[in-house]
Amino acid sequence: MITSSTQKRIIRSTAAYLVENIMNRRHCSRDEAVEILMETTVYEALSDVETELYLESRESVLDRLQEEFAGKAESLMAI
Repeated sequence: MITSSTQKRIIRSTAAYLVENIMNRRHCSRDEAVEILMETTVYEALSDVETELYLESRESVLDRLQEEFAGKAESLMAI
């Protein structure tokens, strides 16, 4: 069983990975990358433990984020 503190740690770690990726791809500051991430449905789903998105690999979550940025809404329906 995964504890609440473990869930939060996984979510923070995945979010940090996503922020680093956004920074590198968009050549922006950490603060800007955090703002960009926080406005996505992927981040909303990642933060909602009921979706269990945090259980997926961070690479898989990144793929979903990239799909959201590309406007592929159908991939978000699976969340």
